[in-house]
Amino acid sequence: MKRESAVLAFCLAASQTAGAFYCGNFLIQEGDYKEQVLEKCGQPGSYQSRVEYRSTVLSGPVLDGVGIILYQPHLGFVRQEQINIDEWTYNFGRQRFIQFLHFENGRLIYINDSGYGMD
Repeated sequence: MKRESAVLAFCLAASQTAGAFYCGNFLIQEGDYKEQVLEKCGQPGSYQSRVEYRSTVLSGPVLDGVGIILYQPHLGFVRQEQINIDEWTYNFGRQRFIQFLHFENGRLIYINDSGYGMD
């Protein structure tokens, strides 16, 4: 019974940090803004920026101020949005995993880790 409780506690702790990691004493998690991450972690070791355009078919004309609404025959109303993508990499050395951060319009969308870093 004690062993099952320990395994359950470990799984619970692991699930709470999914999509998050620590920079020193600061927790970085999905939903944070680029400025917050820079303040807590400093400059990333490497980064890339690009722009993507995404289209969403709508059920009708929606005037919410997000993107451009177009009417396209055979599809109907389509919203086109410009998404600014930033991808950052942090290498914390051989004792920790490399962290890949994916931002969209300044917001951290997801975090991936990949193997141990290098000194």
